[in-house]
Amino acid sequence: MLITTVGAVISVRDVGDNDRFITVLSPDMGLVEISVKGAKKLGSGNNASTQLFACSKFCFRERSGRYYLNSSEPVKIFYGLRLDMQKLALASYFSEIITCAVTAGQTANDIYRLFLNSLYMISEKEADCDFIKFVFEMRVSADLGMMPGLLGCDECYRSDVPLYFLIKQGIFLCDEHMQTRVLYPNKYNIEITPGMFEAIRFVCLSELDRIFSFRLSEGALKKLGKISELYAQEHFERHFRTLDFYHSISASAQYEDNKNE
Repeated sequence: MLITTVGAVISVRDVGDNDRFITVLSPDMGLVEISVKGAKKLGSGNNASTQLFACSKFCFRERSGRYYLNSSEPVKIFYGLRLDMQKLALASYFSEIITCAVTAGQTANDIYRLFLNSLYMISEKEADCDFIKFVFEMRVSADLGMMPGLLGCDECYRSDVPLYFLIKQGIFLCDEHMQTRVLYPNKYNIEITPGMFEAIRFVCLSELDRIFSFRLSEGALKKLGKISELYAQEHFERHFRTLDFYHSISASAQYEDNKNE
C-alpha cells in the first residue's frame, strides 16, 4: 500500500554512490525515515525533493517495517539557506531540536508549520537570525508542552513590573517574591523588563502566522536570546552541537562585519 504525505526533509544520510536515507518531518506522521534509491543519480526525479530542508510531497511504501520512496514532488526549496552559512547552521539547529523532541507516529502539525515558517523567514525574508532563533526556541518549547507560566509573577500575577525568569522552574517572580523565596539572580534566574515578558508571552500564545510580527531592540534581543537558549537546553535536557556551530559561524560573521566597517 502506498502512503502519501507532505513533509520537510530535516536530515539526509548518503549511502553508497547513489542512495540516501532521509528523515522527514510530516504534520500527520511525525518523523519518518525513508530510503531513497538512486537519489543521487544524474537525472533522478527525486534529487531536488529529497535534499536537506526541501519541503516536498512524498509517496512511499512500507516493507518489513521500513519505508521506501516511490515518488516525490518538490513543493518549496529554500535556496536562500544554501547561500549563507549562518542561515544553514540555524536551520540545522532547528532540525536537531525537532529530531530530539518529535517521534514517529506523532501528530506534529504545529511543529511542522513553525519549522517551515522559520525557514521561510530566514531564507526568503532576510530576517535577523538571532530573532528567528529566539522565537523558534520559545515557541517549540511551548508547543511541545514546556510552556512557562505566563500569567505574570507566580505569586501575585503582576506583569507590569520587572520580573525574574526562573528558567529551571519555568516561572516568573517579581522582586518582592523573589526575595521571599530567598532566590538570587544567577545564570538561570534572569531579570527582564515588562516588555520582554510581553515578548515571551506573545511568542508562546499568538497564532503561528503572527509570531514574527514584532520587533525587539538590540539589547532586548540579546538578553531574550540567551534566555530562550538556556530554556530550550534545560527543558529538552540536552546540549545541541549544532548550536555550538551556529555560534561559531555567527561570531565569524560578526568579526568580518566589524573588520569591514
